[in-house]
Amino acid sequence: MIQSFLLSRRGLAFLCCLFAAAPFLAVSYPPITDLPQHSAQIRLFLDTIANPEGSPYRIQWLTPYSLSYLIMGTSWAVFGPMDAGRLAMLTIVLLWVIAIHGVASGRNRAAASACLASAFVLNHIVNWGFYSFGVGFPIFCLWLALTAEKQWLQFRPGRATVLLGVGLLLYTSHVLWLAVGLLWLALSGLLLHRDPKGTVVALSCLAPLFVAVWFWYPMFSESSMATPPLWATGPLDRLTLSELTDSALGGIKGPAELAVFGLIAAWIVVGLYQNRSNLRDTIDWSFLLAGLMFFSLAVFLPDKYMNTIRFGQRWMPPAWIMLVLAFPAPALRPILGHAMALTVVGAFCTAVAFAWLSFERTDMSGLKQSLEALPNSSRVMGLAFMRHSESVKGWPFIQAFAYAQVLKGGTLNFSFAEWSPCLVVHKVPFRRPWTGGLEWFPERVQLSDLDHFDFLLVFGPEEIHERWAKLSRLSPVTRTGRWRLYRVLQQQGGPQSRSPG
Repeated sequence: MIQSFLLSRRGLAFLCCLFAAAPFLAVSYPPITDLPQHSAQIRLFLDTIANPEGSPYRIQWLTPYSLSYLIMGTSWAVFGPMDAGRLAMLTIVLLWVIAIHGVASGRNRAAASACLASAFVLNHIVNWGFYSFGVGFPIFCLWLALTAEKQWLQFRPGRATVLLGVGLLLYTSHVLWLAVGLLWLALSGLLLHRDPKGTVVALSCLAPLFVAVWFWYPMFSESSMATPPLWATGPLDRLTLSELTDSALGGIKGPAELAVFGLIAAWIVVGLYQNRSNLRDTIDWSFLLAGLMFFSLAVFLPDKYMNTIRFGQRWMPPAWIMLVLAFPAPALRPILGHAMALTVVGAFCTAVAFAWLSFERTDMSGLKQSLEALPNSSRVMGLAFMRHSESVKGWPFIQAFAYAQVLKGGTLNFSFAEWSPCLVVHKVPFRRPWTGGLEWFPERVQLSDLDHFDFLLVFGPEEIHERWAKLSRLSPVTRTGRWRLYRVLQQQGGPQSRSPG
């Protein structure tokens, strides 16, 4: 019974889903940077629906980033505001796993390779909370499964409708996925199918989406999102082992990611060596082309563009997934190959779960108590004076103060409603009267900024809290943990402008 389960694709996919779910089910506050801000979008959506005339916000029904909010909203309705973001991202991660195993099965690739590719679903895309981008990968897998077959380049009304429908899903997940879907369609049509005419015909089926982008992009490019391209790392820097590992995974600190990356690389090398005399027939050229396309984007695109961080690196996890599926698996007994792959994936997901548990116990201490003590509909300023964690990578704290809006409503010193592509945005361009960018640079705060808020939610070590607790304008509400809540008192005496941060 167990052996037949391990030999079945459905059994392997199920186990990979269980492994991938473990970190999300182990904690209440996962280290997903943008999670609370995306969750807060649902709070603003519901408030705007309830009072459209009196709300300072409006809903952008046609934004090309709306699909992830459908998942988020469903999660909110089923599980409530506290768990909505975490379980919505879990849903997206499970869709990645299902898509990997599904597309591998459809193209008859080794089930063990699909298991190993599943390790790449716990990556920096998840840890940064790129919800809209994350939901696009499973749709691209569907897109590849369709367009990898040459007959889809031949016009038929039914095929054109399906292409347009899947293209619309790419558009509503993230406009970057639509762009990459079009690039893949052109490359596969010209390089694999060698059918320029059919490629043009297939692309023409997506004309309505071109019109939508033509109408939408000028509004986006003229907004606050319009920032020039920035290269913090060059192409050669991104090809070092540390950068390759970080961009392919990039979620937790410690040796686990390097070990997993090395084992998967060894799997590829052994498979290529064993099949060196028959590579033409054992390589899946569609997966290889897709993998090289993603890899090139990850190496050459800027680090930031149009206010989108990790603009290039976010393509590396899809690149390695496609490359693992493209190359032949080592010649092993199926039960042995499956057991090895499951061991690697299970051990890595366990390491991620322990890192997340450590993050919650240490870095998120005091947050629950602070949120419970916060009154409804408060004006909250969030300041995170510690930028990095000892257990996870990235900047996991900079948006955590938005849990206040998720659970209690009110307003924040920064909200995703200021970002033009989001589902809920300000009706009129928002001009904050306090210091901007405090979520990134809390040390820039001025005491005069407190005039606009009722409470201060501060994250930092004990010495930071000692200094803030001494301010006459603040009254500590909670006194333990790295996260603490302070009530802002009425201004008395002369103005103050310097902060203790």
